[in-house]
Amino acid sequence: MRLITIPMSHYCEKARWGLVHAGVDYVEEAHLQVLHYPAVRPHNSGGKVPVLLTGTEAIADSTAILQFLDRGLPDSCKLYPEDQRGEIEALEERFDETLGVETRRWVYFHWMSLPVREVLKTAAQGTPRWQGIAAPMLFPLLRLYLSRRLAISPDNIEKGLHIIAASFDEVAARIGDGRPFLCGSRFTAADLSFACMASPVLLPPEYGIHLPTLEDAPARARVDVQRFRAHPAGQFALRLFRENRRNAVGQAGVRYTG
Repeated sequence: MRLITIPMSHYCEKARWGLVHAGVDYVEEAHLQVLHYPAVRPHNSGGKVPVLLTGTEAIADSTAILQFLDRGLPDSCKLYPEDQRGEIEALEERFDETLGVETRRWVYFHWMSLPVREVLKTAAQGTPRWQGIAAPMLFPLLRLYLSRRLAISPDNIEKGLHIIAASFDEVAARIGDGRPFLCGSRFTAADLSFACMASPVLLPPEYGIHLPTLEDAPARARVDVQRFRAHPAGQFALRLFRENRRNAVGQAGVRYTG
């Protein structure tokens, strides 16, 4: 299988984690932001990633990819066990459409303020060499385009931090009774989605690409990362990366086309 991604995208990380969980070997076709459009639009007119090419179909959207992979898993490994499916899907949708939107806006706000060389250390991993060469010339236009497309502004970042904190508080309250996972005793798509959508403000070392360390993060971002890492929900997400991302059921193999 072939997975078309923007390497740093937490939605793409969700699909990568799903492939590893399912034990599916795959090739990752990584592209820089905006430069991914020619590769994606033949399969998805909206230009969104991730897109999984199975050989017979193109599956766009991280949730659709998880659900496709889940159909081939034994009941004991399923991310959507039937008796909890409605609860899991509702949580997953809320994390993807609320938390994930705000953490994406937050990370672009901070990282796009860095010199292009620093941005590319993270963003260009596994991408074609020509994209890394072209990016410095295109960077001012890319920054302007992404700022407008994602409605990035100091006011929106401040509002978004309150939304992120509320999502973390919701998760902390849910696991406050001692349950190991959001829906009880087993790891599900709800846990996977929360961990991925929270990852921009946590910088987990087990992420599918090398993220900056706390020390390498933009100075203004470090306070937020430290705050969310210390939160009970942040500790929970970091544990999921440490224990479930690293020790996934299938341990898929991956290579890059770039």
